[in-house]
Amino acid sequence: MTFEKLREELAFLLAPGRIGAFDHIELIEVIGTPRGGVTINVLSVAVLAEGHPNIGDTERTERLTERIGRIDGFRDWSFGVMRTLRPVAALDQALSTLAASGEWTLSGHTLGTGTLRPDPAMFVPPDGTVRVPINNVLKNNFWAGSHVFRLTDQDKTPFAPFFADRRRLQVLSDAVSAGVPIAFAGLADLLGDVLIQLPVTVLVPSVTAPPGAEHSDVAVTWRNDSTPRTLATAARTRWDELLTGAAVSERFMHGARLPVDNHRQPLEMEIWDAEAGILVGATPSTSTIKRISLDMHVIQHEPRLFNAPDLRGQPVAERIELTKTRTSLVGTEARQDANFWLSRRQDLEERRRLDETRDFVQYRPQANSSAQQIQALADVRFLIDRHGETGVDLWDPYLSAEDLLRTLFFCCHSGALLRALTDGGDPPCKTWRDCSTPEEPAAPRPSFPDRQRAVLEHDAGNREGLRLEYRTRRGPKGWHFHDRFLIFPNMRDGPRAWSLGTSVNSLGQAHHILQRVSNPAMVAGAFEDLWATLDEPQHVIWRSW
Repeated sequence: MTFEKLREELAFLLAPGRIGAFDHIELIEVIGTPRGGVTINVLSVAVLAEGHPNIGDTERTERLTERIGRIDGFRDWSFGVMRTLRPVAALDQALSTLAASGEWTLSGHTLGTGTLRPDPAMFVPPDGTVRVPINNVLKNNFWAGSHVFRLTDQDKTPFAPFFADRRRLQVLSDAVSAGVPIAFAGLADLLGDVLIQLPVTVLVPSVTAPPGAEHSDVAVTWRNDSTPRTLATAARTRWDELLTGAAVSERFMHGARLPVDNHRQPLEMEIWDAEAGILVGATPSTSTIKRISLDMHVIQHEPRLFNAPDLRGQPVAERIELTKTRTSLVGTEARQDANFWLSRRQDLEERRRLDETRDFVQYRPQANSSAQQIQALADVRFLIDRHGETGVDLWDPYLSAEDLLRTLFFCCHSGALLRALTDGGDPPCKTWRDCSTPEEPAAPRPSFPDRQRAVLEHDAGNREGLRLEYRTRRGPKGWHFHDRFLIFPNMRDGPRAWSLGTSVNSLGQAHHILQRVSNPAMVAGAFEDLWATLDEPQHVIWRSW
């Protein structure tokens, strides 16, 4: 989309009464300012609104939050949220200036941005059974939906620290949410962007599915000062990526009936202004409630009494009030219909996919067999090769040089940064014989780092394309850790991480589970915190360069 096309579409939608009676713009800007630098746009939302017809060009900007500072990765920066009311005409002027000079001036002042380019227009429905992510930053998109135009920052260079550690974005998002209901921690792709929101306010649609009916009713309530006009609607239901129902209504003004059954599958719908040819309402995939579960918690008369040891091992009398839960179901009973059997088929398909991607693998070693050990190591190497092009972190309290030779040395990506972190201790003894004291005193044993260094110097080979650093926790810095993770911190779509379930030295030797974690950014961030803390020469066991 060009700026000229964007301005044409906005002018068409902003015609009085077409989708609303807008008389001003509410501009919310999340901003960041480096010390002594230019204030830049973190995220801006310009909402076309009603109720302030006399806004002038000299409207003052209001700060909605206290100064937000101390975001890791943004040293000497401050952040905040600003609110400015502007006349509707200022939007077209700002877009014209942006097209001509690249400067964004909707607030009345120039705000630093990247290179902003308009994307094709979107229509954003309110949340249904399926949540619409962008609604986390739009204003009050509860009713018919909103037309949204996006000016995308194509480079997002200043925001690289947010992509490197997503926890930083969560911290800023939480601080912003204290002053304004915007939650953008899960929307890193919007950083540096400008959103222009035009909510549809001339009508409010609703969709109902009468009990037992095989049709759905669409009703439209027009705003008192709006003139009803001819509408058209379409709806569909999907099941297993198949269309199980689809219909287009006759022209209507207040209501229509569609032969689409919303009781079996979720329904999605759009409403058009038939004369203007524009969307004035939509719903995402939304289910009809068929059954409600009511849980009643009844407190029992008799508590549970027992003694539990405190941190010093002393018994402490405890008293636990007990409840009994009773569940009451209201609505139709679940049947073993097509949906029931589809879920069984999907469960089997999911297991096959998990095996192929190694997102979930369970190891059950058999006596006198090393097959599971071989398989577990092969799976770790598979993950390193598949995802390790941009770097790999291996985190294991008992990680040894031998473990590195079995894992990270197998990475096929030349020059990829490989980081390994150990707690600097030998693994616990597997049997009493391993821990038995020799009958004759042995010579003093070299330190753990020295022993690891010796192995790597002897067996590291020619180190071709190898960029590996191996650190240990030693001295007062850092902290003990227990979990074992394989982390890919620099993926284009954010970090990925797998829990190993056991140390590398015991992969496949006892029952454990290799599984992909659901919040990899937090795991990658925790590794990064400890790695950055262990920054002295004594912490480095070995580097390949």
